[in-house]
Amino acid sequence: MQALVFDSPLKSHVEQRDIPDPEPGDVLVEVAYNSLCGSDLSLYKGVWHGFRYPVVPGHEWSGRVTRAGSGVDSALLGRPVTGDLTCGCGSCAACERGEPVLCPDLEELGFTRDGACADYMTIPAVNLFRLPEHLSLRTACQVEPLAVALHAVADIGLRPGEKVAVVGAGGIGLMLFQAARFRGGVVTAVAEPVPERREVAAGFGVATVGGGVGELAKLVETHEELRPDVVFEASGYPQGVQEAMEVVRPGGRICLVGYRVEETAPMSPHVATIKALTLRGVLGPGGRFEEAISVLGSGAVDVDPLLTHEFGLTDHRQALEVALHRTDGNVRSLFRMS
Repeated sequence: MQALVFDSPLKSHVEQRDIPDPEPGDVLVEVAYNSLCGSDLSLYKGVWHGFRYPVVPGHEWSGRVTRAGSGVDSALLGRPVTGDLTCGCGSCAACERGEPVLCPDLEELGFTRDGACADYMTIPAVNLFRLPEHLSLRTACQVEPLAVALHAVADIGLRPGEKVAVVGAGGIGLMLFQAARFRGGVVTAVAEPVPERREVAAGFGVATVGGGVGELAKLVETHEELRPDVVFEASGYPQGVQEAMEVVRPGGRICLVGYRVEETAPMSPHVATIKALTLRGVLGPGGRFEEAISVLGSGAVDVDPLLTHEFGLTDHRQALEVALHRTDGNVRSLFRMS
């Protein structure tokens, strides 16, 4: 089989490997699609947390079960599936609270354990979620990022009718405002520096502005009716967090979803105090996989406009370059496995 390997910062190659045998409790999945997200790109650059080199990246995937390890229900064989990247210890306080993403001994597919940028991967059967047969596997590789977005919308307590703004219209930002709409939010504005990504957002009927500092604030100051109750910050830049605090209404809420561990900048946190704001960091899919599968299966969220660039594994350098530099109108690159 073929597998994409990240060796060291900005170094990758495709290698031939034997198809792995699943360990007890694991299954072997033939991967159909895997998309690249910002965390994969940070891993590629070597500016991430909790990872190792070399590693096969990939955690936004879909495929079919082809082999089951001992102790696994054979009914899974042949089933279309996706899965959770987080593998907690199961016994620590975080795992017992239902927050395995905070487990001190966390393993993550695509970061500390080989992931889905390969023809085949192994994964614990307990991490799997079955997909309906009518849902295309191409669409289904977006279950995980949609679960992240649905988790964020739920965790910030978005209420029907509340106004929402999104900072950053990459893959997760575009998921966030669709998830917010699905839950009854009124998305008033999206800020994004890449023109083609703004066009995608505008195609969903949202007012857009460039991602320069102060542009969203100018829009809201000119059109006070657009001032949001909730801002989802998906860019990961400190300037985006500052802008979110500036534009949200007094007493409003900010949900921090995107993050870049290498980015630091001076900020003015007194704004949060003066405006009595709530800032909430949200990490991971939060157990929202079944909801995300249901939403995608119903057609309530459209991910096709987000999947702008499709590649084979042998074209991985081009796929990474386009995604890393956001060129050629890229929103999301995805790999189609052979």
